[in-house]
Amino acid sequence: MATVTAAPAQAAPRGLVLWLAPAGVFALAAIGILWALPRPAAVCPAIYPVPPECATGTDSSVVLPFLVGIVFVYAAIIACTLLVTSRWRPLVLGLLLGLLALGFLIGVTTVLSAATSSVIYY
Repeated sequence: MATVTAAPAQAAPRGLVLWLAPAGVFALAAIGILWALPRPAAVCPAIYPVPPECATGTDSSVVLPFLVGIVFVYAAIIACTLLVTSRWRPLVLGLLLGLLALGFLIGVTTVLSAATSSVIYY
């Protein structure tokens, strides 16, 4: 008579949702906050009235790397949630969530420090 071996236990979908849902909400909030922060203005001419792009700041080159980084870290969270064994999953996902939060904090400080720099008039 042949012996039947049990299939390896799969992670409960509820346990996976408990990692993905808060990380997704945080990633969306981080992207929204970073996009809404004032960005530095480009070089502005000293004319009156001030051109609209000098008042609001349209240089998104400072914020884009952080937005892309947040998306990549969340994609890594999804991949690790599905691929990492249940023994190492809390450690790996905890580190990735910490990296997500650290990237957000560094992004906020970088964008705000770039936005408060003096505007160059020519």
